[in-house]
Amino acid sequence: MTDSAFEEFWATMMSLAFKDGGGPEMIFRGVTNEAFKLIPSIGRQTAKNTGGDVSTLEATMLSEFKRLTVPLLENPPRSDFEWLFLAQHYGLPTRLLDWSTNPLVGLYFASESDDQTDGALLHTRHVITDQYELFDYRTANFTAEHRATPAGIFALQPNQGTVIFLRPKYSDKRYLNQRSVFSCPADPFTELGLREIDKVIVPGRWKAEIRRRLRSLGVSTSFIYPGLAGVAAEIRSHHFQPVTSDRMIILTARMDIPSA
Repeated sequence: MTDSAFEEFWATMMSLAFKDGGGPEMIFRGVTNEAFKLIPSIGRQTAKNTGGDVSTLEATMLSEFKRLTVPLLENPPRSDFEWLFLAQHYGLPTRLLDWSTNPLVGLYFASESDDQTDGALLHTRHVITDQYELFDYRTANFTAEHRATPAGIFALQPNQGTVIFLRPKYSDKRYLNQRSVFSCPADPFTELGLREIDKVIVPGRWKAEIRRRLRSLGVSTSFIYPGLAGVAAEIRSHHFQPVTSDRMIILTARMDIPSA
């Protein structure tokens, strides 16, 4: 049973799916806790023990990730950014933050878990590039090679040198389903300073209903995380967790058979 406030919220979410103001693309980021800041995982609680410079830690982790995953990959990534995209999707701390061009995907991540805490859906407009081979992830700017060309004089993005937004090639089904976009900052310790960004609070008490409705629209755990792990997580979310959180009661009918 939902109330009018929820239905108004849901209508707002649906309207975002069809909103097109022209110009830069609308991008969305969902967080399960509305207090979370736009700081990438490698920049959280690492400043003290890295001297405020994560470059060595970052290079070590990425090198080790490459060494251990190459034997497992049929088509290994061909650039640093492609390695970062892959590492980010599998939980390695990086300087990337996940965004999506699909508002329903953003809403999924805002309501994915932590039903006792309000989440948030952030959205903004920003130029996105598919030409990530032009950029150095450590500077959020052109590589030295491309800065030396005539084209390197002109920035492709308004915040270039501070943060850039990149779209991976949708060669992986997870990237495709999530309509993935990544922000990459030069300074991973500082929150992204985007000028115009809107924030919609996602009340914790509505998360279960949001997940139910998103699932009916095809945006479910197994869609977001294709593969057996995603299927198992979806079954857990929609059948097991409602029982453990007192949202569902399942009783087993038993019929006593009299002994002969």
